[in-house]
Amino acid sequence: MNIITLVGRPGKEPEAKLTPNGNKVVNLSLGVDRRGKDNKKETDWIDCQAWGKTADFVEGYVKKGERVGIVGSLQTRTWEAQDGSNRKAYFVVIDKVELMGDRRESAAPTVQAEKPVQAEAPTNQAEEHYDLPFEI
Repeated sequence: MNIITLVGRPGKEPEAKLTPNGNKVVNLSLGVDRRGKDNKKETDWIDCQAWGKTADFVEGYVKKGERVGIVGSLQTRTWEAQDGSNRKAYFVVIDKVELMGDRRESAAPTVQAEKPVQAEAPTNQAEEHYDLPFEI
């Protein structure tokens, strides 16, 4: 099984390109934190690619520095460099993306109804009136 789940923050805005045959690909570098030597936080930068509708979503909604979760698969690319040496790169092909917001956004105000509406009580005399934040 080749399934990767990552939560991190893009280090720059996602970059969209068209392949020679007209397919859209969006590349992003995802910073993922981990505990390193002496339990200090270290960041790994993982190259990711999105294709098709996922690429459209990443291009339109994923922003630099905002926390995202991705699920995808690890792939490798090999090539011969100009100096004749063999090179290999690893990257994640994104299958799913979830915008996770930011801890700073969690303090955002919540939307409340302007004026609670008092609902009619059921015909049973023992029931009380309830204040509801919406109209019935």
